[in-house]
This record gives sequence, C-alpha cells and structure tokens, in this order.
Amino acid sequence: MEKLEIFKEQFEKVFDEDGNVKACGREACKELINMCKVQDSQTDFGDPMTGMMNVKNILLFRKKIFLEK
Repeated sequence: MEKLEIFKEQFEKVFDEDGNVKACGREACKELINMCKVQDSQTDFGDPMTGMMNVKNILLFRKKIFLEK
C-alpha cells in the first residue's frame, strides 16, 4: 500500500467526513501526528507523546497533500 493510502486510512480512523474528531483513542491520534510529522517536520501537528492534536494544521495538511496528488 502506498504512503498516501496509508495516511488516508489513518486520517479516516481519527476524523469523520466533516472534519470532526472521532472517539478513536489516543493511539490513533498519536499515529496520525507522527505520519504528518514525517512528511512535514516544521509544522505543529500536535504532541505525539500525548496524542493532543493540532486539528487545524492536520486538516490543512490533508487538504494540501490531496490537492497536490
């Protein structure tokens, strides 16, 4: 599976189709933060240790990468 598809799957575990955070658990959030950080280490996506997400930046990142592809 390619990276973009893996990211999309993880994103969909954490967010619904309207961009609201699901009750997915802390580990899913941590994984999503880490996936974002691998692609863009300069942007604050949240704390991968606690799972506290910067929702705005994650949503903007998703929009950006899917518009580029």
